Formats: sequence, C-alpha cells, structure tokens
Amino acid sequence: MSTGDNDFNENAEINASGEQLGDFDAPPGSEDRASDSRSEFEPPPAEAEDGGEQDDEGEQESSAETQRLTEIKSQIEQRLVEAASSNAMSMASARSIDSAGVQGVGISSVLPGQPRALVLYVESEANEEQVRREMVDTMGIQAASSDELPVEVVVTGRIEAYTTNRSKFRPAPGGASVGHFKITAGTIGGWARGLRGNRTRRLLMVSNNHVLANSNSAKFGDSIIQQGAADGGSNPADRIAILERFVPINFSAGASNYVDAATGWCWPDRVRRDHVYHGNSSVAKYFKIGNQVVQPKPDMVVGKTGRTTDLTQGMIQAVAVSVNVNYGSAGVAHFKDQFSVRRTSAGNFSAGGDSGSIVWQWKAGLPCVGLLFAGGGGTTFCNRFSRVVTALDIRPYELS
Repeated sequence: MSTGDNDFNENAEINASGEQLGDFDAPPGSEDRASDSRSEFEPPPAEAEDGGEQDDEGEQESSAETQRLTEIKSQIEQRLVEAASSNAMSMASARSIDSAGVQGVGISSVLPGQPRALVLYVESEANEEQVRREMVDTMGIQAASSDELPVEVVVTGRIEAYTTNRSKFRPAPGGASVGHFKITAGTIGGWARGLRGNRTRRLLMVSNNHVLANSNSAKFGDSIIQQGAADGGSNPADRIAILERFVPINFSAGASNYVDAATGWCWPDRVRRDHVYHGNSSVAKYFKIGNQVVQPKPDMVVGKTGRTTDLTQGMIQAVAVSVNVNYGSAGVAHFKDQFSVRRTSAGNFSAGGDSGSIVWQWKAGLPCVGLLFAGGGGTTFCNRFSRVVTALDIRPYELS
C-alpha cells in the first residue's frame, strides 16, 4: 500500500550485530548501565526493628509485652519469608490449605489506654479464632493459642504492588509510558519484526514519530526510555531501546502525510511482548493483541490501552478522514486517509500521552486496526495500521 509523501529514514547502518538474546539481536551498546553513585551519600541511621516510636533520647520503647510481641512477630516473619521463597503469599497458600492466609504482620501503635497488639494481614475473610488456628497449625506459632496474646485481624485481600500505565516496568509492556529521551511521554504501541535483512532479527517497538523520534528531530541510535521523562524516566538509566527507523512528517506547504510512525530497537530482556492495563484498580493486568491487520470500518468497536487513559473502548466514527494536526513548534501537518474514534461510554477514548497506542478491533484475537496519534474535543484520530506496517517495513510480532 502506498505511503504517499512519507518516506523511510534510517540515519545509520548497524556495524555490530550486538549480543544475541533468544531469537533477537540486541542493539549496540547493550553493556551500558547507569553508574552507581550511592557511595557519596551517608545512609540514614538504622530504624527500630518493630517500627515503634522512639523517645526524646532516641531509645526504643522497651517493655516485657513489647519484647514478647516482637519475638512472635519475628517468628511469623520467618514463615512469610519461607512462603515467598515458594512464590506463595502465605504458608497456607504454599501448602494448598484453604485458610485465611496470613500474608503480613505488624505491631499496632500505642494509643492512650490501649495495649499493643499483633496486627495480622490476611487474604480472606476470617475471624480471630480461625486466624489463631492457622498460626498454630500451619505456621507453627504456638504462642498464638493463648488468648493472652492480643491479636488484631485485618482483611486486605491479596496484597499487590500498585502501578499505573505511567509506572516503570521491567520488563516493559505495551501500553506503558515511553518516549525519546528529549520528549515528555507517549505510549509503547506494540511489537514487530523487520521484514528484510538484519531487521528480521530485531525486536521492534512500534509507536509514533513524535513519541520515539521527537517529531523528526532525532537520529538513529537515540535513547528511548521507559518511563517517559514526564513520568520520571531518565537517560541512560531507563533506556530500553534505541531509535531504529521513523517515517518523516512532511510539514511542507501542499504536502500530505499518511502515518506518524516509528520503531525502536529493543533489548529483548528489557521488554515483555504483551500489553498492560489497570482498569479501576492499581494492579497491573496483562493481555496480548493479535498480529493480524484489518481495515477500519464505520461503527467498528475498537479498544486500546495507553499511558494516560489506560484501557478504553470506542467506536469508529468515520474513515477516509483528512485532518490538520498541530505539532507545536514543529508546525502543522496535513494527514489523509485517517480514521476517527469516539468512546462508547462517558469520557474520552484517549488523551495526551496515549499517542503511539495500537488500536485493535474489540473481538476475539484483537486484530490491529490503527495507530493512535492525535485528538481533540473527545475525538481520537488514528493512522491505518496497514499503512504503518508498509511504511516501516515491518510485520507485527507473532505472539503464539
């Protein structure tokens, strides 16, 4: 398929194949690592083991009851370490026992007129007696059988690490924050291989020119960082890829563009070949999109996951769209043969920072439809993905 006035741009050839990781070649310079300058800082003083308050002289509060609670807490901590070593949240889970699942422990702070207590964080709803029984029978904490041991049970559900699509991920998935080291942040769209020569052995990240190539201002080999700089990423510490190819955006009078697209050559061990979303939680979930490419059609239901608005569903409003897009100081560019999307529920399908997201059809297999690149007033504009793969000379990565 013709790419109109857009052309390829690869500003250098690879002279070194780089180390091979699995089925892919790594970019040159894979030995680079951020320097460790921690030695110039003095560490803070060690804190009390039980996290308790200290008096004016900085001495840990000491009493027979506190000492007893601390010793029991230490025993529970040992069991938690054993469970984690088995990749389990609790000893009950490690032994496949249906129980509350003690997955954390602490000592409550001192309140006026209240004694300290052992705080137990459990995965499932349970009363104090059930939790005590788990501590004795499953964890071997015999002291828990005594009612004289003050216990407070807190049901947390499974304790998960909190993230958003703007967080730092290693390995980094599609849908996460990314960018050329000189821009703010966009989105990792997805994964591909080159079609010819050495590019067939490169694991490529797909996103926009204005995300990975700084709107024509970058050169081959420039650092691509995750997270993007606006979300806390820094160069070279957070480099996961280098700029591999981009289709220049033509700002000349009378010119037309068809794609805003670029590829980054990834270190295979720094990315994961699926996509992240969070929904209404702070827990990362993952899914895979397909490698089939389909054409956009009016009323087609589509989805995307992006750095700013996460997972959203929309409907294609129009195809064969021509639109002028403002790139700030770079200028205004005219695009032809785009398609527009509106969200199917309240809110917007996309927002600033979602640029680069792959838009897929909301059906089994999640085939690729477009590459999100612009928007305004609740309408999102996308390149046809068939034009993107032709212009970049790539094919979507096979996930099966």
